[in-house]
Amino acid sequence: MVMGRRTARGILGAWIGALILAPALVAAESGPIPEPVNTGREWKVYKTAWSQEDEAGYAAFVQAVGRSDCDSLENCLKSEANPYRHTDDRFFRGDCADMAYMLRAYYAWKNGLPFSYQKAMRTADGSPQDLRYSTGGNVVAARRQVINHTSDAPHFIQRIAREVSTAMFRTHPVTGGGAHFDDFYPVKIDRESVRPGVIAYDIFGHVGIVYDVLEDGRILIIASHPDDSVTRSAYGPNFMRAKPALGAGLKAWRPIHVEGARRLRDGALQGGKLRAAPNEAIPDFSLEQFYGNAPHPSGEWHYGQFRHQGLTLSYYDYVRRMLAAPGFVYDPVAELRRGLQTICRAIKDRKVAVDRAVEARVHLRPHPDRLPPNIYGTYGLWEEYSTPSRDARLKVSFIELRREAQRLYAAALAGEPGVRYEGDDLARDLWDAFNEEKDRCTIIYRRSDDTRVALNLGHVMDRLWDLSFDPYHCPERRWGASGAELETCTDDEEKTRWYNAQRFLRYQAERTYDVRMDFALHELKPPMAAQPEEGGLGVDAPADADLRAFLASINALSTAEAEARPSPAAAGGPREAR
Repeated sequence: MVMGRRTARGILGAWIGALILAPALVAAESGPIPEPVNTGREWKVYKTAWSQEDEAGYAAFVQAVGRSDCDSLENCLKSEANPYRHTDDRFFRGDCADMAYMLRAYYAWKNGLPFSYQKAMRTADGSPQDLRYSTGGNVVAARRQVINHTSDAPHFIQRIAREVSTAMFRTHPVTGGGAHFDDFYPVKIDRESVRPGVIAYDIFGHVGIVYDVLEDGRILIIASHPDDSVTRSAYGPNFMRAKPALGAGLKAWRPIHVEGARRLRDGALQGGKLRAAPNEAIPDFSLEQFYGNAPHPSGEWHYGQFRHQGLTLSYYDYVRRMLAAPGFVYDPVAELRRGLQTICRAIKDRKVAVDRAVEARVHLRPHPDRLPPNIYGTYGLWEEYSTPSRDARLKVSFIELRREAQRLYAAALAGEPGVRYEGDDLARDLWDAFNEEKDRCTIIYRRSDDTRVALNLGHVMDRLWDLSFDPYHCPERRWGASGAELETCTDDEEKTRWYNAQRFLRYQAERTYDVRMDFALHELKPPMAAQPEEGGLGVDAPADADLRAFLASINALSTAEAEARPSPAAAGGPREAR
């Protein structure tokens, strides 16, 4: 990393000296959340660096927020999960990038710690692209900081929401700081480094915050969204790997240090300069996520392998096994249940997003003449109330769970190491687990005439490719209704044509941010009939996400038998709720 005009050697020496005073680089378990130092609007800095205890306290703070049931950033800070909620009268709103920065800044304010953030970016190759989706990544162009004092901490923190975006995370791990420094660095994949407070960056415009790492190696993520909702999920293929220049994956906050400050009578700092630890001074800095733990001799990142106990694994399987407690093995039935429970939470989070669009009466407005330039990454009302990215992640979750169920089923039958089943009938146990979790997961949505319809997880899976991401469609279409359920929809003929024209976009589980999409209704065509630049958006057919069909096949059940053999609690098709 380049920092000012000092040499890398000089910086490293200065940083090692700072570590003697404040060992902020040492990994720590989540510890107690300390009492606040600043209790008013003022933010005084009393510490030159974040200590091991400060990082542990921050991890505990994030973990408490994640484990709570708060449903917006504002509510998270108002909830009992925040021990500082009584020390100020201002709370904050923001999307996923804002939340990542705001929680860190909020904790720094309350604990008298220095804080800095990159407030401006430029594309690494100088091209005039949307910084959130630049093809070559970004470089830090300017910073803002608190190293001594600010009289209005809430104003400083709320300003973050106007200056940061997911573009701040789209940086090369080595060169992304440019003449400044990058706020983050990629961490080694182990339980000491991947801990609450670590950032999970998805190159398709989403940022989450790790709030728990479970004994089975699963990483739990909390994130905010443009509609102000806060959701929880698990780290997996929904956070796509990518080339190093895009900075995808798991990254921690870069340690910073105020150098050359003097102390005032009350212990607050005055003067000094902000320095940041270079990559070579950070013990758990690692490019493993990009190149694997067995890099390819060619240096090509995507040819690197992830090896563990004699096996070559996928990246996500490798992360899971490295973070799991010693002796962990996969239980196919337990994995299916956990996967379905994660999907259930995503469905319920989607309901919150759809409900907010309906409450804002977006579905009653005339449909715009054109789609946004890109439905996955835009601004304004579409970004706030549409769900194409959320729906894509839901589709990927179903697709990957179906694949994982098949993989673990085959591995258990083959007696592969790392997979264990101790029952008598794996196929039947998987079938029963699916039906039990399906029936436990139920939502109720209101149709346009205010009647209510109950859907379970199985219903959502069956209509997965019919769920409309378009906020201008009626709630029935947002939930993929057909037949009698659709009869109450208020959509006019034009909106119906929009829904039909978007079918191939709904078939697409991959988010494509580099495709022009601002076509008028008459310009949209099937992808088999035209190229994307000519209006042929989406894909010809959806991927296989039919978990029920796979489970029926290993139980030698026909479609009719499968429908007749659900658990006793199953309710058949969607039903009107009373």
